[in-house]
Amino acid sequence: MDVNAQWDRLLLCLQRDHDAADLDVWFQGARALDLDDERLVVEASNRYYVGWIVENYGPQLRGYTEEVFGRPLDIEFVVPEQEDAQEIAHDGTITTRAPARTRATGLVAARTFDTFVVGECNKLAHAAAQAVCDDPAGRYNPLYIYGATGLGKTHLMHAIGHEVVRRYPSARVVYCTAEDFTNEMINAIRYKSTEAFRSRYREEATLLLVDDIQFLSGKERTQEEFFFTFNALQGQGRQIVITSDVEPRDIKGLEPRLRTRFEGGLVADMQPPDPETLLAILRRKADDAGFHLPDDLAHAIAEVAQGSVRELEGLIHRLEVLGRVRHEPITLEFAREQLPKLFVPDVPVVTVPAIIEVVARFFNLRSADITGQRRTRALTLPRHIAMFLAREHTRLSFPELGKEFGNRDHSTIQHGVRKIASEVQGDPELRHKVRILEQTLGLRTS
Repeated sequence: MDVNAQWDRLLLCLQRDHDAADLDVWFQGARALDLDDERLVVEASNRYYVGWIVENYGPQLRGYTEEVFGRPLDIEFVVPEQEDAQEIAHDGTITTRAPARTRATGLVAARTFDTFVVGECNKLAHAAAQAVCDDPAGRYNPLYIYGATGLGKTHLMHAIGHEVVRRYPSARVVYCTAEDFTNEMINAIRYKSTEAFRSRYREEATLLLVDDIQFLSGKERTQEEFFFTFNALQGQGRQIVITSDVEPRDIKGLEPRLRTRFEGGLVADMQPPDPETLLAILRRKADDAGFHLPDDLAHAIAEVAQGSVRELEGLIHRLEVLGRVRHEPITLEFAREQLPKLFVPDVPVVTVPAIIEVVARFFNLRSADITGQRRTRALTLPRHIAMFLAREHTRLSFPELGKEFGNRDHSTIQHGVRKIASEVQGDPELRHKVRILEQTLGLRTS
């Protein structure tokens, strides 16, 4: 079979998980160039598209290669000859063409401090990131940055990597996700290459950047390996930067010895952007994409946006592509015509079982734990949060909610709801958890 026909089959597999219109935007012009026993080489339109594809579709593309080609393959993305063929991204399974020797593995070129918009929501994390660049392996080692998905944690981490390489030419930066680390460790054990694996992380890296560390939850063998890697790097005076959706203490199934090490440096949070920062981000992303964003369109987007910087970036670039394809100026009227669901979104239908499931998964519990009768401290808070969310986002009465929560009395539901409603006002950490859960449920939050 022709390799491009197989590439088309791979994209059809991807449509099981993603909207076909979105895939058409990002994969337009992509074509397979070469195929061997271990890798598939694909040419994409430009470096920006490669970075987006690798970050948002990379692991799933890699996962479908076995179904399409009969064996798992690495995917190497390249750009046309006139494009700069520097490395764009690397997630452990998908790479771009890069020099044989590089001092920074896995950094996205566009994610620098210059392109990061600073506001009240991320000022602490930004200052801490710059402090790490000023004094690697100094006071803030490790630096642990946490916040909801899409707020710019990964951008800030990559910015640290770029700045360290710029200031310290001999530095060697390694970026990976916790999932990458796990998969590489499994493959190292499988193929008896643990020495090479450990050398990459414990000896070669002078700056280790690890994204989404919460993925290590419950993975005892991987946590043990990461613990020794952490100790080896810190013992050699090397900097570690970690990101997560939640604080170390809220990662269920995380070994205490790792939690205390994560908390031993600086733990900095990132909040959803305030309206002023949101507008600044929108304008900056539009400038980077090469088009003017009218004020009325910027404010209209800000009013309906959920606060995810990643989603805003995708929206801006989708508008840019649509404007270029349609040969029309990007105005509020054009955006409403092309993206009607953005401005008149579907109202999400949230059920109590869905809320219970999301809350249980967030706290590493079972749904039955939330609705059950046990009253341990580890269960009380998640249960009350689920009650609060169910009261806020469904039309059910207290007696009806009581039936959903294991046939509890309506007064028990009232108590749980009132308790969270009261505490969330003065507890930023609790407010942050509730916001993450609402975002997970697809609810727009102010």
